[in-house]
Amino acid sequence: MQKTVDIFLPLDSRDEPNAEVWPVTQQQLSHLIQVIKDSGWAPSILNPDKPVSSVAEGIEVIRRAQADRFINFMGGWAYPDFSVSPMWQLPRQTPKLMLGSSISDYPGAVALLAAVAGTEHVGIKTDRLFVEDFSDHDIYRDALVSFLENGEYSPTFPEPIEIDINETHRNTAQRVMAELSGSIYGAIGPRSMQMWNKISDADFLSHFGIVREGFDGLRLLKMTEKIPTEKAEAAMNFLQEKGMELRLGDDPKKDLTKEMVLFQMKVYFALLELKQQFKLDFLGVQDQLDWIEHYPATDLAIGLMNNRLRPQGDGETIVAATEADDGAALTMQLLKLLSGGEPVGFNDLRYWDAEQRLYWFVNSGALAPYFAHGDHGSLQGSWSERQTYMYFTLGGGTSSVVVRVPGVVTWARFSYKDHQLYLCAGRGSTDVPTEEQWQLRSQQCSPDWPQWYLKLCGRIEWHINSNHPMTVMGDYLAELKAVAEEIGIPFECYDTMTPEELASA
Repeated sequence: MQKTVDIFLPLDSRDEPNAEVWPVTQQQLSHLIQVIKDSGWAPSILNPDKPVSSVAEGIEVIRRAQADRFINFMGGWAYPDFSVSPMWQLPRQTPKLMLGSSISDYPGAVALLAAVAGTEHVGIKTDRLFVEDFSDHDIYRDALVSFLENGEYSPTFPEPIEIDINETHRNTAQRVMAELSGSIYGAIGPRSMQMWNKISDADFLSHFGIVREGFDGLRLLKMTEKIPTEKAEAAMNFLQEKGMELRLGDDPKKDLTKEMVLFQMKVYFALLELKQQFKLDFLGVQDQLDWIEHYPATDLAIGLMNNRLRPQGDGETIVAATEADDGAALTMQLLKLLSGGEPVGFNDLRYWDAEQRLYWFVNSGALAPYFAHGDHGSLQGSWSERQTYMYFTLGGGTSSVVVRVPGVVTWARFSYKDHQLYLCAGRGSTDVPTEEQWQLRSQQCSPDWPQWYLKLCGRIEWHINSNHPMTVMGDYLAELKAVAEEIGIPFECYDTMTPEELASA
């Protein structure tokens, strides 16, 4: 009897993105099916007619799964819990492969990384595979056959280098942990797009001594509505005077309008008021999906908060993570304290060129304008334009930059592995693009969003259990390892070379 493999196809909850991505997914699927058949296996497509677009659909579809193997194929952005909760219904012993389309046009790889954040959170064992050109069967046939025949696929990489820590690093870790203890994190809104990136109140308190306060998005809206328009106009003028380009127009479906920016500036001041009222030390704001279905996105406000130079600012950064990502906010606050209050980047691991070790970090959730040129006294090099209508129907811009600050960068992330909180981190360096390179790279990769191109010291896509790695300028890897040691949680570094070796490679 021929062995079979079930194929499960989740995507977005929104009709318009699905209408664009689903035909591409179907083309990729046709190649995948051919490779499976050529390998002597029979593919069983669990939802051939439409993508899974809700948790309820996912659970209903996955009940049809009866095969010897299971593949979760994400051709574009897919809400993580369209995968995680349905996959919980599968037999634990069934081998499971997370397969992500890694083309730059649509974030299938991002969806995979977001989904494994959830499967690891609840202890579902999976392997992962990324494919960019599905028509080139040779580049992924062996990996797929390994999974089908052996029930697992795990590529082999060089052993990571050892990171030594000394008393100075331990003293720094103790200082930072003392600063974190007793601080208050404000999470505004529930989890974003059903991502598994939350950290429980108990883990916040027991591991870090941090209080996690939750706020409904309605509170932020009502506070926003009370901000005077004159105050928002002054903030908007401040941005333009300091060098931020606001790409304004009159068509709200295509352009960033003045009204959108004014609303975003009101959100900015409402967040500052909320911080002051509840004495919050750092924040996370949901934005997607509830908020953006009714109001312009919060991204511009969030990007400015992470900057030293900002409207009515005090010269200090305020960590604000988009998508109400607790693990991101916590990582950002840690990196901020380690770096002496410097801006910290919120990113998606969107695309990469493995041969060049070059990674695209791209997310709608904004980067501080500082990252354009490393200038705390100007907003030059940053801009805001209307975000893509397909995802942001009510508009609003983000704080966009192309990062051109050279030097060593540290990335880090708190997340979960097999139920347990852990910290992973590594290093790299900014790949400063020419104008032509940036235009070419971003052409099919969200040019309206901030872009950070990095050469990394390790292949992180095979290991990290999150789609959101946080970044800061400088080398803080040893200090991060010391922090994990101080907390008593596992630490993982995926670097296979030092930044110096990377520079000369």
